Amino acid sequence: MNLSGLYQAFAKAGIRLSITKKCVKNINFCMKLGECHVSVPTFASEEVIILAIYARLSWAKQANERLCQVHAQPQRRLLTLWGEPHDLPDDDTEVLNIYRQHLSAKIPMLQSKWQPIVGQSAHTVRLRKMKTRWGTCHLGDRRIWLSVYLAAYPYECTEYVFMHELCHLIHANHGADFWSEVKKAMPDYQRWHGLLKGRA
Repeated sequence: MNLSGLYQAFAKAGIRLSITKKCVKNINFCMKLGECHVSVPTFASEEVIILAIYARLSWAKQANERLCQVHAQPQRRLLTLWGEPHDLPDDDTEVLNIYRQHLSAKIPMLQSKWQPIVGQSAHTVRLRKMKTRWGTCHLGDRRIWLSVYLAAYPYECTEYVFMHELCHLIHANHGADFWSEVKKAMPDYQRWHGLLKGRA
């Protein structure tokens, strides 16, 4: 068998063979879906290469079959509630409804705990489907909006965002005085801030 015949043998098995000469001591195989990548030593003769690779044809077929089975299985999304994996439905609308229910139940607890700590009160706290920010504060009517997606993260993240928005009732911007208020209310806020940063 020559190299052409070797490539044909793999092609009949539905596998694209790729052979690359490298500065390696041994012949190394790497299987991907529908592909077999082989690294061979630069000093190896064509005869040695052909015999070694053809001997692995059966292995390559079995490995490719396993890869096909894995890729054929539907990939279930990892969904979390309060930072823990849960068996939530695949339907986005249903997931958001669950998040909304859980967050709504927490609002009275958030207000009773954090409003005395910050020394400010929100007239209303509402939930919104927000992907670009975790919360907002409307100073005029003292209304705080929280993203429903917060329910996917540890509860402390929701506490941080609510406390953060309350502090905006003292300082509207994100200046040094604002962050001083945040740290005073929640000394470990950076842990939860960091967890959410870049995820919105």
